[in-house]
Amino acid sequence: MGAMSGCPLSVEDVAWFREGGATMPGAVRRAARDLAERLGLGASRASEIALAVTEAAENVHRHSVDGAVLLRALRTGGRAGVELVTVDHGPGMANVAASRRDGVSSTGTLGIGLGVIERVSDAFDLHSVPDRGTVLTARFWAGGPPEGAPGRVLDRVGGVTRPITGEQVCGDAWAARETGGVLMVMVCDGLGHGPLAADASAAAVEAFCTSDRTEPELVMDVLHRALRRTRGGAAAVV
Repeated sequence: MGAMSGCPLSVEDVAWFREGGATMPGAVRRAARDLAERLGLGASRASEIALAVTEAAENVHRHSVDGAVLLRALRTGGRAGVELVTVDHGPGMANVAASRRDGVSSTGTLGIGLGVIERVSDAFDLHSVPDRGTVLTARFWAGGPPEGAPGRVLDRVGGVTRPITGEQVCGDAWAARETGGVLMVMVCDGLGHGPLAADASAAAVEAFCTSDRTEPELVMDVLHRALRRTRGGAAAVV
């Protein structure tokens, strides 16, 4: 079964921002700076993060039909970082590689926004489909990204959950771990919604992260036993 490395990453959704006018980028900038400082990344790094996040939020404001910005706190091995996720249903990009180069703009701006985000971040990814929209992710650490298993998992895995309208907590959860050289990902949808559903998915995450099994069917058995103590949930392991 190999040595267990556990789940190296803790992810906390801090703030969602929906596109709602010209004030949105400023609100995102202030929230990003406050989050970076609260996580102990330092004033200089917080300013860099605020700059990059503002560029991303401006892109959502200018280009999206229905866009959103998510700020998250990342924690692993005693270190903390900030993750930025933007999602929009705008015009998308026909040539992503060209759009990432400085000086390329579809709206008459300087065209340096994506370049700024990529240079300031420690990890950056962008996916866009013409006439469908764009998803952007960027992660920011102090002193570079974490090394070893946490860094490998962070480079390869990510997920987003969000509470249903009217609820404060989300009944869905995900986790990733690398055990004995095998990368595994688990997702769980707690039955129903709200706190009891969140308790169920949290139990699944804990069971997954503390198991040393690498065979999906055996991991599912571990999850099944853990979920018996809750209202239950639907889970998958890959």
